[in-house]
Amino acid sequence: MFSAFLLSTCILVVRASRPAYSNPHLVAYPSFLNVLPEPFERPNFLTNLFYQTQLPSNAPPEYAAAYQKLQNASFISFDPRFATDVIGSAGPVEKVAVVDDGSQEMPMYLKDEGVIFWNGKDLAQFQTIDVKTYEIKNYTMSVPVPGAAAGTIHKGQIYVGNQGDTTLHGGIWLFDYKTSNATMILNNQLGLSIGADDMTADDHGIFFTDTAARVARTNRTMQSPAALYYLRLSTMSLIAVDPTLVGPNGVVLSPDGTELYVNDDGDIYNPPNNINAQVLTASKGGSTVYINSAGPRTIYAYTLSPSTGLPISRRTVTVLEAGLPDGMKVSSSGLIFAAVFGGVDVYHPDGTRLGRINIPEASPNGQPAEKHVVNLIFEGNNLWCFASGGIYRVPGLLVQGDSRLH
Repeated sequence: MFSAFLLSTCILVVRASRPAYSNPHLVAYPSFLNVLPEPFERPNFLTNLFYQTQLPSNAPPEYAAAYQKLQNASFISFDPRFATDVIGSAGPVEKVAVVDDGSQEMPMYLKDEGVIFWNGKDLAQFQTIDVKTYEIKNYTMSVPVPGAAAGTIHKGQIYVGNQGDTTLHGGIWLFDYKTSNATMILNNQLGLSIGADDMTADDHGIFFTDTAARVARTNRTMQSPAALYYLRLSTMSLIAVDPTLVGPNGVVLSPDGTELYVNDDGDIYNPPNNINAQVLTASKGGSTVYINSAGPRTIYAYTLSPSTGLPISRRTVTVLEAGLPDGMKVSSSGLIFAAVFGGVDVYHPDGTRLGRINIPEASPNGQPAEKHVVNLIFEGNNLWCFASGGIYRVPGLLVQGDSRLH
């Protein structure tokens, strides 16, 4: 009993010692919004975010005022830990560049070069942005790497994954930034076409996702299934880890290497049939994207075996309330940062949604379907968000990224 009292006392002391931050850029989600006046409606779960819920004309004015305040905030807190453990006195969110609409994929922070390297212009142009001056430059690889959407760093070496095009299959490449040399190390699974949409590395190899997104770019049918894969670099053996995912996309390893986070967007390239659910159609990269409100838009956590490093179980972390999850990163403290429609959601590994880094206008032309944040990367305690129409920077967070997984 006495030891339990001491333990609880210590916990109270630790919590009380956290600094009390006063951040004018952060707004807490008010509890009274948990019960809305009837009738209310979110007519579209993608293009309308939670603070755009439609209320009856006779609703008390504090509801509309609260929604407006949430929409204008750089940070929205759903849990007190978002302020004390993540945001502190950071902010506000800065828009540092306007870029062409389209995917802004595979951002990697190259610390020695002082740049973030990514693939934009609908995966047609590699680019860099200087983290100090915000200068953007085009970058050309030694050979064409079409549809490159994935990138990770493994033991100091850069790996790039691509989806391919009509003339070249997708796969995984070893890339040297200083020389621009790119060497393909995988482009098939026993003769079957394969591609990479996102990737992350552990100590021995690379986890990557392959998805039907590459069909429109390559004009090839899916041969290897959409799945989570693992490439063991010592033997170059390829393992289909989970072929039950419908539309696997973002993937990232926990900083302690015990869990792997993967999101599933569902089948967004085939028209849903006989589904009693809301379906949104949008254009992306010349392809029609179907988003089904009854389909998966889920982040999963895989528990990894200490002996093999491969998954032994899977659990749900969260199901998104809007849009689809895209790229993900983790902080060194183990929090999950997920690029979503309208911003970046931050989750505790147990599934608690701590808060949102709010980027409601992520497109220069204001098209709702283009307000999607595609990917993100940590540069120290600064977070860079790559959206369809712009690049955003969040300075001075209390957390940093896991440096192994950039």
